[in-house]
Amino acid sequence: MLRIRRSFYGYSQNGRCSYTPGDCTYTEHENYPCVGRQSCSINLPSGGVGRNIPSCNASESNYFQVDYECIPVSDTHDICNIHGTIRSQSGYLATPNYPNNYPSNKACSVDIRVEEHQTINLMILDMDLESNMSVQCLDWMYTMDGKRSVTLCGRRGNEPIRMLSNTLLLKFVANGIENHKGFWIYFEATPPLTTIPPSTTTTSTTTKATTRHTKTTKSTTSVGEIPITRKTQNIGIIDDDQLPFAAIVGGVIGSLSFILIVLLILLAVKYWKERRRQNSKNRFIEVQNPAYRNSNEFRNPNQQDLYYNYISC
Repeated sequence: MLRIRRSFYGYSQNGRCSYTPGDCTYTEHENYPCVGRQSCSINLPSGGVGRNIPSCNASESNYFQVDYECIPVSDTHDICNIHGTIRSQSGYLATPNYPNNYPSNKACSVDIRVEEHQTINLMILDMDLESNMSVQCLDWMYTMDGKRSVTLCGRRGNEPIRMLSNTLLLKFVANGIENHKGFWIYFEATPPLTTIPPSTTTTSTTTKATTRHTKTTKSTTSVGEIPITRKTQNIGIIDDDQLPFAAIVGGVIGSLSFILIVLLILLAVKYWKERRRQNSKNRFIEVQNPAYRNSNEFRNPNQQDLYYNYISC
């Protein structure tokens, strides 16, 4: 079964007939009806003129490229013939009789469950479900993960759907009016499960910078799955001679505490000088003007009243 991953027009300054980094490209959004079949014919622009590429100063393409993959028929499972919960990390699902038309009056569903720390990605490889050319779906595919739901119909291809949970309900419903090709989807758990073989040892050199190690691992596969090779990067352990984060935070807090103590000492010294200057000023006034009396000297309230009366006269 042909799975077309990408088809695009390209312009190569070197005159090559396949993509190289730096080429200007324009993605073709054609939903080819031959997806899912054993062979496919694609029409190219005629007359020796390529497709206009806006990102390349309106240059015309000089090659057309199709990235595809051949999927064994046995890897795709009929959504209506699955009993129980799917616990695989990846796999292909399709409507009954795909890539031929599905039968009438069909309703079936399947549950997919992966690890708790993972979520499920869906890729609509090919879809042709009956609709009335508007927003209403007559036949539809329904997905729900407990946090969001998506209902799809009509024609579409190579359309990703990212779900938000590690569980997924996938349902297919068809009436008896018209029968179409159906859908072919691919699901995959993310992030992928990675394991390091026991015989594999990782060594790192002692440097000031963080050491990086690159390894190639394969996701866990079961019957009906295609092994997927991925490259993952593990960040090495920080060297012992680098300053730990806790020590840095402690140093900052200690510096701020020292500054605060110094400010408090300066404020205390300033307050003490102000009090001393005020006392000196009071003694100076008493010497220059013997008639001046501090209000604290008056112990008898009556005498204090007489003093104020005398001043008012």
